[in-house]
Amino acid sequence: MIQYEPPSTEVLEKYYQELGITVETLERDVATLKSWMEKQPHLPDNVDNETLEKFLIHSKNSLERAKSKLDCYYTARATIPDMFHDRDPLDPSIKNIAEVAMYCTCPKTTPEGDRVTIIKTFDQDLKRFDILACIKIGLMMLDAHLAEDLCRKHLVVFDFEGSSLGHAAAFTIPVIKRALQLFLDVLPQRFAGFHVVNAPSYFESIVNICKGLLNSKLSQRVFVHGKDMTTLHQYISKDVLPPEYGGTYSASIEELRVMAYQSLVERRDWFLQQNKIHSDEDKRPNRKLNGIDQQLEGSFRKIAID
Repeated sequence: MIQYEPPSTEVLEKYYQELGITVETLERDVATLKSWMEKQPHLPDNVDNETLEKFLIHSKNSLERAKSKLDCYYTARATIPDMFHDRDPLDPSIKNIAEVAMYCTCPKTTPEGDRVTIIKTFDQDLKRFDILACIKIGLMMLDAHLAEDLCRKHLVVFDFEGSSLGHAAAFTIPVIKRALQLFLDVLPQRFAGFHVVNAPSYFESIVNICKGLLNSKLSQRVFVHGKDMTTLHQYISKDVLPPEYGGTYSASIEELRVMAYQSLVERRDWFLQQNKIHSDEDKRPNRKLNGIDQQLEGSFRKIAID
C-alpha cells in the first residue's frame, strides 16, 4: 500500500489559516454537513467524518460549495454506473489497465503540500489499451484515497513516452469532455497544475483541445515540457519525483505503479461496498440534479462514443 507522506505541520497550519479553518470550526462544520446529509432524502446518511472533512477543505471551507459537491459526487455514483460501479480491483479489465496505463501517485508531497500523480503508458500494445478503463481506474485512485490523503491540491504529470497515433486516436473530443467533467466537477479534489512530458508532436493537438475546454484559470496551469525534465523541476521538486524524471525519490516509476495498484487491491472490500453508497434519484425532492450537469445521467459509455 502507498504510505502517503503528509505535508509538514507548518504547511498545513498556513493552508488552514488561509482558509480560515481551526480545529473547532472544522469539527463544527463537519457536524453541520453530516446533519444536512441526514436530512436529504436522496443522499446517503452514512458518510464518514473524514470524507466530509476533505469535501469541506477542498471546497475552500465553504459549506454551500461542499453541499453542492457532495450532491454532485453521490449523484454521479447513481447516474454513471459505468464509471462508479463494478470497480473490483481484481476484475480482469481493471487489472489489465493497471499494467497498461496507470496513475502512479508519488508518496511525498511538494513543499507547497501538493500531491503529484504521474500518468504513464507502460505497455504500448493497442489491443490492451482501453481509454474508458483508464479513466475509471484514475477515478478509483482519487476516490479511494480521498478520506486519508491529506494534501492541498493535486499536480498531474502526463507521460506520453512510447504512445502512438493509435493511442492519440482514443482521445476523442467527447471522451476528453467527459473525463474533464468527471475529474474536475464530480470529484472534490482541486488541481494545481497539469504537466506533459515526452509527448510526440501529434499529442499537441490533444493538449490544445484540453486547454480549450478548461476555464481560463486552469488552462494557464497546463505546461508542456517535451523531454527536458529541468523545466518540470521548476514546478515539482526533485525529491518528489522518481529517477526516470530526474528525481531523487527512492522508488522507480514501475515500483510506484505496483504500489498504486496494490493500494487498490487492499481496498477491495471498500470498493465493493461503495456500489451501495449513492444517491436515490427517486427520493430527490424536486427531481432536479443539483450541482451537476444533466448530461451526467445515464451511461458514460453511451455518451463517450456518440
